[in-house]
Amino acid sequence: MMKPVYLFFLLVFVVPGVTGGILAANRARSVIVWSLLSAVFPIFLLVIYFHKPLREVEGKFRRCGGCGEFIPWRETACRYCGQEQPAHR
Repeated sequence: MMKPVYLFFLLVFVVPGVTGGILAANRARSVIVWSLLSAVFPIFLLVIYFHKPLREVEGKFRRCGGCGEFIPWRETACRYCGQEQPAHR
């Protein structure tokens, strides 16, 4: 059985750190930096969630050919300019 101290450490530091790392990887950002920031300051989970990616991430985000904004990979039309996107890139 886990001691309450370990459970507290797990819930307060490890879970936000791992979640921040996953979000950072999906947005082509530094996994280690964002994991540490999210573990110490969980509010950074919101910051990384709303950040745009730095570059295209296959399977996650791609750049619109019309306006250049990043859109989710599976979107068929850009939500910013309305241009249709090719099915596979």
